[in-house]
Amino acid sequence: FFTSPLSPLSPLPLSPLYLRPSDISTLIVPYPELAPVIFFCLKQTTFPRSWCIRAVSSPYPLPIMVILLNCVTLGMYQPCENIDCSSDRCKVLQAFDVFIYVFFAVEMVVKMMALGIFGHRCYLGDTWNRLDFFIVMAGMVEYSLDLQNINLSAIRTVRVLRPLKAINRVPSMRILVNLLLDTLPMLGNVLLLCFFVFFIFGVIGVQLWAGLLRNRCYPKENFTLSKDISLPRPYYMADEDDERPFICSLAQDNGIMACTDVPARRELGRTCCLDKDDVTHRQGLGLSPEPLVNGSVSGPGLCVNWNQYYTRCHTGHSNPHKGAINFDNIAYAWIVIFQVITLEGWVEIMYYVMDAHSFYNFIYFILLIIIGSFFMINLCLVVIATQFSETKQREHQLMQEQRAQAHSSSTLASMTEPSAGCYESVFQLVCHVLRKARRRSMALCNRLLGRPKEVKGAGRRGGGEKTNPEHASPGDSIALTVSPATDGCPHCTVALSISDGAGPADSLANLEVEEGALEKTDGEGSKCDAGKEEVKDAAPAKVSGGCRRGCGKLWEETRLKLLGIVESKYFNRGIMIAILINTISMGIEHHNQPEELTNVLEICNIVFTSMFAMEMILKITASGCFNYLRNPYNVFDGVIVIISVCEIIGQSDGGLSILRTFRLLRVLKLVRFMPALRRQLVVLMKTMDNVATFCMLLMLFIFIFSILGMHIFGCKFSLKTEAGDTVPDRKNFDSLLWAIVTVFQILTQEDWNTVLYNGMAATSPLAALYFVALMTFGNYVLFNLLVAILVEGFQAEVRLPNMLQVPGGPPSHPNPRMRSLNLAKDRSDLDEEIDYSLCFRIQKMMEVYRPDWCEKREDWSVYLFSPQNKFRLLCQSIIAHKLFDYVVLSFIFLNCITVALERPKILQSSLERLFLTVSNYVFTAIFVAEMTVKVVSKGLYLGEKAYLKSSWNVLDGFLVFVSLIDIVVSMAGGAKILGVLRVLRLLRTLRPLRVISRAPGLKLVVETLITSLKPIGNIVLICCAFFIIFGILGVQLFKGKFYYCLGLEVKNITNKSDCLQANYRWVHHKYNFDNLGQALMSLFVLASKDGWVNIMYHGLDAVGIDQQPSINNNPWMLLYFISFLLIVSFFVLNMFVGVVVENFHKCRQNQEVEEAKRREEKRQRRMEKKRRKAQKLPYYTNYSHGRLMIHTLCTSHYLDLFITFIICINVITMSLEHYSQPQSLETSLKYCNYFFTTTFVLESVLKLIGFGFRRFFKDRWNQLDLSIVLLSVMGIILEEIDYNASLPINPTIIRIMRVLRIARVLKLLKMATGMRALLDTVVQALPQVGNLGLLFMLLFFIYAALGVELFGELVCNADYPCEGMSRHATFENFGMAFLTLFQVSTGDNWNGIMKDTLRECPPGPSDYPCHAGLQFISPMYFVSFVLTAQFVLINVVVAVLMKHLDDSNKEAQEDAEMDAEIELELAQGQLQLPTCCMGGLVPRSMPRPGIKLPTFLSPGAHSLRVSGQCLMYTSSVCPQESQWLDSVSLLIKDSFEGEMLMIDNLSGSVFHHYSSTSSPVWKDYKGNLQEVHMHTLTHTI
Repeated sequence: FFTSPLSPLSPLPLSPLYLRPSDISTLIVPYPELAPVIFFCLKQTTFPRSWCIRAVSSPYPLPIMVILLNCVTLGMYQPCENIDCSSDRCKVLQAFDVFIYVFFAVEMVVKMMALGIFGHRCYLGDTWNRLDFFIVMAGMVEYSLDLQNINLSAIRTVRVLRPLKAINRVPSMRILVNLLLDTLPMLGNVLLLCFFVFFIFGVIGVQLWAGLLRNRCYPKENFTLSKDISLPRPYYMADEDDERPFICSLAQDNGIMACTDVPARRELGRTCCLDKDDVTHRQGLGLSPEPLVNGSVSGPGLCVNWNQYYTRCHTGHSNPHKGAINFDNIAYAWIVIFQVITLEGWVEIMYYVMDAHSFYNFIYFILLIIIGSFFMINLCLVVIATQFSETKQREHQLMQEQRAQAHSSSTLASMTEPSAGCYESVFQLVCHVLRKARRRSMALCNRLLGRPKEVKGAGRRGGGEKTNPEHASPGDSIALTVSPATDGCPHCTVALSISDGAGPADSLANLEVEEGALEKTDGEGSKCDAGKEEVKDAAPAKVSGGCRRGCGKLWEETRLKLLGIVESKYFNRGIMIAILINTISMGIEHHNQPEELTNVLEICNIVFTSMFAMEMILKITASGCFNYLRNPYNVFDGVIVIISVCEIIGQSDGGLSILRTFRLLRVLKLVRFMPALRRQLVVLMKTMDNVATFCMLLMLFIFIFSILGMHIFGCKFSLKTEAGDTVPDRKNFDSLLWAIVTVFQILTQEDWNTVLYNGMAATSPLAALYFVALMTFGNYVLFNLLVAILVEGFQAEVRLPNMLQVPGGPPSHPNPRMRSLNLAKDRSDLDEEIDYSLCFRIQKMMEVYRPDWCEKREDWSVYLFSPQNKFRLLCQSIIAHKLFDYVVLSFIFLNCITVALERPKILQSSLERLFLTVSNYVFTAIFVAEMTVKVVSKGLYLGEKAYLKSSWNVLDGFLVFVSLIDIVVSMAGGAKILGVLRVLRLLRTLRPLRVISRAPGLKLVVETLITSLKPIGNIVLICCAFFIIFGILGVQLFKGKFYYCLGLEVKNITNKSDCLQANYRWVHHKYNFDNLGQALMSLFVLASKDGWVNIMYHGLDAVGIDQQPSINNNPWMLLYFISFLLIVSFFVLNMFVGVVVENFHKCRQNQEVEEAKRREEKRQRRMEKKRRKAQKLPYYTNYSHGRLMIHTLCTSHYLDLFITFIICINVITMSLEHYSQPQSLETSLKYCNYFFTTTFVLESVLKLIGFGFRRFFKDRWNQLDLSIVLLSVMGIILEEIDYNASLPINPTIIRIMRVLRIARVLKLLKMATGMRALLDTVVQALPQVGNLGLLFMLLFFIYAALGVELFGELVCNADYPCEGMSRHATFENFGMAFLTLFQVSTGDNWNGIMKDTLRECPPGPSDYPCHAGLQFISPMYFVSFVLTAQFVLINVVVAVLMKHLDDSNKEAQEDAEMDAEIELELAQGQLQLPTCCMGGLVPRSMPRPGIKLPTFLSPGAHSLRVSGQCLMYTSSVCPQESQWLDSVSLLIKDSFEGEMLMIDNLSGSVFHHYSSTSSPVWKDYKGNLQEVHMHTLTHTI
C-alpha cells in the first residue's frame, strides 16, 4: 500500500510537489503528490488519514453509482403530485435524497481528511472539489431550514447541480469541459461586446418606444350607448385573449396602423353591416339587439359591426404577449433584444413597433440582427473553434510526451496516430487471439496423442513463420509473424501489425496470410487424427496428398478469378446500380398505393436481398472469411444482408416489421463507391468519440435544466380551450419527459419565445433569467463546441497529409499474380480518367469535313473580321478603354432598377407598363451591342481569349439571348404563349448576376464559393443519404396518418367517416409523409429547425390511416424526430461550417506566400516607425511648467480611471429612465446629465491644451470624445430652448439628441483592450464581409424580383387566411419582397410563408388569382434560397472571421516581439536615445507596464551612461507610486492572473506571454541585458 502510487482514475488534484533539500521527510512519504502533514498533526501514515487516502484512491466506482442513483431520484420528481409530499412514493424519494446527501457529505469529509482543506494541493485547491463543497453546504442549509419549517424553494433547486459531480468522474468529459473553460477568457470579451450592443440598442429602444406597445383603439371619450347595451370589449381585440394585439399609432407618431384600419366584425364568414342605430331601433320594437336563429346570428351580415366605434388611439395598460414584450425599461428592452438576436419571433416585434411608431424602424432591427446575430454570435463560435483547436493541439503534444514515457492510451481517441483505425486494431487483436487459441488446442491434441515436443515446435513454426509455396495462399508475401515472445501480449501484436503497414491498402495480403496460417494448423490437426496409422498407409497417403495439392491449386485459381471479378469496376458499378434501383423501389412507396405496386415492391425486395446475399457469398469465397471481415464496409454490408434475410423469412403477416427499417441502411452502401464522400465520412468517424463525449455533456446539461425547469415551472403552464376547459400547454415542465422535450425545443430555438412568455406570466419576469441562461450556455457555448469539434476534425484532416509524408512509395507486392491484378486495376482506373468528352469527339470528327478557308481564317473573328480589320480594331479600342466597364456597369444598375419596378398588378395600358417595356427594349439593345463588340474584337469560340471561353461571358451571352427571345415572343403575341413569356420574364431577373464579373472583390468571393462547391456537394450527398433514409422511414411510419377533421366541434369524431357524416372537411397537414417527396420537404423544414415542433406534434398525435388524431397518442415517435434533429440538423449540417472553413483556408494557402511577404514589409515599416519614434525628442520638451502639468494630468492613469468611473455612473443613470417615470427622477437625471457633460467638456479642453490641436485631432479617440461633447452640448441647448418655449422644436429632434448620448459608452472601449482586439478583428474583416454583403444583396435582389413575379398576386384576408404572410410580409412589390426574404434568411417562420405559397387553387371559377405550378416551383424557390443564405453564405462569414482572428493574434504577437526587440536595442545601446530629463515623466520609449526592465534600467534608477548617451531618469517617482501605477495599468488592461483569468483577453494573453519570466523572448532579452550590464560595469571600472 505504501509504495503504490495513487490510482490514475482518482479525482484528486494531483500536482508536482516542490521539494526543498532541507525537507528530507518528504522524500519518504508514501504519496509524494499529497501534502505530508495536514491539520498540523495528521501524517500520511497516521490511522484516520491513511484509511481516508486508501478510500479516496480506490478504483471502485461507488461515487459514480450514487450520482446515477441521484439522477434517477431527481428524475422521478413529479411537480403536479409532490406538492405536500403525502404519498408513499414521495416519502421513499425523500429518504433516498437524505441517504445521497449523507453519502456526499461523508465523501467530502473523507477527502478533506485525505487531502487537507486549504492550500495548493488540498481539497479546496481543486475547482471540482469546490463545486462539491458548495453542493454539500447548500444541502446543509436546505435541511436546517426544513427543520425550522421554512420552505425556501431557491435553496432546494441547488440540488439539481448534483449531477455535475459526474463530470469530474468521466475523464473525457472533464477534458472537454476544461477545453470550454480555456475559452472563457476570450468569451468574456465577446460577452462584454454583447453587453455594449445590448446597452446601446436597449437605451435607444427605451428612448424611442417606451410605452408605445400599450397603444390600443378605444371608443371616443364621449361615446355612449343605451343603458342595457355595452361594447363587447373596452378596446378592440383581434382575438379572444389579445395574444396578438392590434397596436395603433398615436397622432404625433408616423406608425403604419391607425384606428381607421380596424377591420369590420365578421360572423360565419360574412362582414357585419348593422350599427348602433339599428340596435336602438330593434330595442324600441322590443327585439334582441341582433337577429338570432337557434342561438346564432341569422342571415348574411345581419349583425352589429361594433368595431367601427373603436376610433381613438390611446395608451392602455397591457403590453403584447402577457406583458413580456415592451421597451418600458432597460430590463424588458434587453429581453426583447435577446429574443431578436436568437432570430425567433423577431419579425412580430418589428411589426408591432412599425405599427406604433414608424415604418423605418426596420433599420433598427436589421442592424441589430446583422451586428448581434451574424457577427457576435458567430464571433462566439469563432473564438470557441480557435481556442479549441489550439488547446487540442497542446493536449495532443502533451499526450504524445506522456505516451512516449508511459505508453498510456489517449482519452480522446481522435488524438491517436492515424496509421490504424480502431476497427483495424481490434480486428488484428481478435485474429491474434484466435491463432493463439488454435495453436494451444493443437498443442493439447498433440500432447494427448503422445506426439513428440519437437513436432509441436515444428508445427508452431510451420503455422506461424515458415512460408510453404505449395500450401500458402496468394497473399503470403507479407507474413504477419508472431513469435513466441509476443504470444501473451496482444498490444504487441497490434503494434507489430501497425508497424508492418497493415493499413487498408495491405489488408488483402495480410489477411490472406492469416488465413493461410489457420489453414496450415487445420492441416496439422488432420495429421493428428491419423496418429500411428501413418506408417502403415504411407503409399495411399502420398496419392491423397498429391490429389489434395491439385485440388488446392484449382481452388486457388478459382478464388483468384473470383477476386478479379469482385474487384472489377463493372461488378462494383453493377452493385451500385442495384443499390440505386433498390433505393428508388423503396422510395416509390406512398399513401393509397395500388395493391399491385405493393406486391411488386415485395418481389423487388426479395430480388435485391438475393443479389446482395450473392455479392456477400462471392466476396467471402474470393477473399476468405477473415479478409472479408477485415473491411468494416463489408461487415456493414453483411449485417444488412443477414437482417434482410431474417426479415423475409420472419415476415408472415406482411405488416411493418422492426427489421424492415434496417433495409434503409442500404442507401449508405453507396458511400463506398464514392471516394470523396468516404473522406467526409472518415472525418465524421474520427470526430465520433469527441462527439460522443459532447452528447454525454449535452444530455447532462439538458437533464439539469429539465429538473430545474420542473422545480420552477412544474404544473404552472396551462391554457384555456374554446370550450372553456383548462388544459396543460403542450410545452410544459409537468414530467421529466416533457421537460426534456421542452428544453431540447428551446435549444433548437424553435418557439422558445412562447415558453418564455408562459414562464414569465406563470411565475415572475425573473423567469427570463432561466431561459437566457439555457439559451446562452446551450446554444452559444455547447452547440458551438460541437461545431468547433467538426471544424477541428476537418482542419486536422488538412494538416494530416503534411505530417504523414513518409519516404518511399507504397508497399509492393512480390507475388506476381497479385501484382498483375493490381496493374490491371490501375490500367482500368487510367482508362476511366481518360474518358474523352462528347464535345471533344465531335470536334475531332468535324475536323475532317472542315473546309480549307476555315483553317486560313483561324485568327479571324467569326471568320469575318481579320486582325487588321478597322471595325475590329475599333471594337478592341472600345473594350480597352478604362470607362467601358464602368459604363456597362451603370447600365446594369439602371436595368436592375427597372427589374425592381416590375410587378404583376401593373395594367397593360398604363404609362408605367409602357415605360418598363420600352426600357426593356433599350437595355436589351445596349447589351446586344456590348456582346457584339466583344465577339467582334475577341472572336466567338476559337482562340485563347474568345468570348465563350470565359464562363462569365457565357452567362452574359445566355442572358442576352433570353432577352432577345423574350422580345420576339412578346411581339409575336405574348397572350397566346403566356407560360413561355412568364418563364422568360423570370430569367430576366438574373441580369444582376452580370455585376459579379465586373467587381473584383465579389468575383473572388464567388470563385471561392464555386471552388467550395465540390466538398459542399459531398456534404449535400451525405445529407441526401440521411434525408432519404429518414424520408422512407417517415413514409412507412406516417403515410396517410397526417389527416384530420376540420370543423367546429370535432371532440367526438374518431375517423374519416364520422367527419364526412358531420359535413366537415377531412384534410391533411401541408407538411406530411404521404410520399417520399412530401416527406423530404417536411424533413427539410425539420432540419432548418423552423416549425419542426408542429410537425413533431402531428407525428405524436397520429393514430392510424383515416383516424382522427389524438393528443400524444404515441410518445415513442419522439425518437424519430429528435434523432433526426441530432444526426442531421446538429451533426451533418454543421459539417457545412467545417467544409467552408477548410476550403477557405485552402484558398488562403495559395495567397499565403504573398500575405507573408506583405506582412513582413508591414512589420519592417512599423519597426522603422517605432525606432524613429524612440530616437526623437518627446514633443513636450518645450512646454511651459503649467502646460506640462496639464499634459501630465492628461496622460496619467488617474484621469483615465476617473473618466471610466464617470462613464460607468453615466451608463447607470441612462439605464434608469423608464416609462411613466416620476418627475423627481427626471429632474435628477437632467442635473446628472449636466454634470457629466461638464466633465467631458473639461476633459476635452484639458486635452486640447495638453496635446495641441494637430496632435489632439490625430487620435481617433479624441475625435470621438469631441463629437460626443458637441452632441451633448447641442442636446442640452435644444432641451432648454424647448423647455422655455423660446422656439417651436420638433420633439423627434430632441429625442434623437437624447439617443445620441449613448455614444458616451464607446469611450469605455478605449479602456478595454481585449474587446478592442475583437473589434479590430471585426473591422479588419469588414472589406471581405462587405463583398459577402454585396453577394447577399445580389442574391436577395434576384430572389426578390423572382418572388414578385411568382407570388406577387397572393392575397391574405379573412377568406384566404395566411400562416406566415401578412400585411407586412408580402411579395406585392420589390421592397416588401426584400424585407420578407430577410425574414426567410433569418429562419423566422419561413415555413409558414412557404406553406402560404403552396396554397391549392380553389375548385371552379374564382376571383382568387392562383397558379397550379406554384406547388412545384415554391419548394424549389424557398429551399434553394434557405440553403444558400442560411447554410453557405453565413458560414463564409464564420470562415472570414476565423481568418482575421488568427491574423489579429499574429499581429498582437508581432507587436509584443517588436517592443521587446526595441527595448533590447535600447538596452544594448544600438539606438541613440535623446536626453529626456523631464521631472517625473517616463519617456515614450520606455517599455509598457508589465514588461519590467531590470533595476539598472528602471524609471526609479539614477542616471546610467550607455554608448555615450545620457539616459537620465530622475528618481522623483517614488517606488510606492510606481507600483501603484503598475497595478492600475494592469487593472486597465484587464490582465489579472489566477482567479481573475476570466477577464483576460486577446492582446492581454499575448502580453502575458512576453511579460512572464518563462517566455523565451524574455529569457534572451534578460541574458542580453545582463551582458550589457557586465559590459557597462567593466567600462566604468
